Amino acid sequence: MTVHVVGNACLDTLYRLQRFPEPGETVVADGMAEDLGGKGLNQAVAAARAGARVRLFAAIGTDAVGGTVAERLAVEGIDPAGLVRLDGPTDRSMIQVDAAGENTIISVTACADRFAPPQGTELDTALKPGDLLLMQGNLRIAAVRDGFILARARGVGTILNPSPIREPYAPVLPLTDLLVVNRGEACRLGGDPDPHRAAQALLRRGAAMVIVTLGAAGASVLTADGRKDYPAPDVAAVDTAGAGDLLCGMLAGLLDRGAAIEAALPVAIRAAAIGVTRPGVLSSFPSRAEIDAILPASLARGGAER
Repeated sequence: MTVHVVGNACLDTLYRLQRFPEPGETVVADGMAEDLGGKGLNQAVAAARAGARVRLFAAIGTDAVGGTVAERLAVEGIDPAGLVRLDGPTDRSMIQVDAAGENTIISVTACADRFAPPQGTELDTALKPGDLLLMQGNLRIAAVRDGFILARARGVGTILNPSPIREPYAPVLPLTDLLVVNRGEACRLGGDPDPHRAAQALLRRGAAMVIVTLGAAGASVLTADGRKDYPAPDVAAVDTAGAGDLLCGMLAGLLDRGAAIEAALPVAIRAAAIGVTRPGVLSSFPSRAEIDAILPASLARGGAER
């Protein structure tokens, strides 16, 4: 089967700071780095390294960065045929990381905003029964809705990671098989300061399953049958940027390989724990060999059962 990631791809510029600036203040960065990113591309790479067959549908510009995105996908074993070239530059994000490893992100999303799948893509014919469709908040809510409606018609599972939150997601929750949100996103979408109560509200609004990621505290899975908590390893975080993408993409990749959520989520949490001990976003993701080392026997490469 295939994980179809429909989202964005961009160039990330990361600045390391001792602390975030106050309004009107200029601070001197300790260093900077550039790497490819975007939630769509990040999650596609994570899913591929988890051993899934992956296809990314995203809009890129006509600049050199767009060409680099296509080359990187090929290196990762991801089909680049879903990339759509639009006039103008490829989207960009600025990431600030402080001494405690916390981050803030500002994104320019001109390409993502103009991207309206399934129109202009081969998504309609690419989706097959048993596949998974993974989408994020970088695209307009209309694109998410159209993609999930198409997925339901094709017998395809749907995973939504609604980050960044730009629009109400109530219309697509009944079309969502798995909703993956962090603590803040759960509270904002669910309208409750407690993330677990907020997740229960999202279940009532139509999501079939909700995973709330809780950083160092791990993650919780909530369904109509109740809640189960999964701990995270105790690590010294250096940079948390991209940890949510890594966890979500790993989870999608393992689920596509036939793993149950009870087996897939602990592995995804461990992978994210590895990532936060390193600087950068995509550059911090564990390699295929590192992922193989944390897979239980039932999920060994090629060993997952459908």
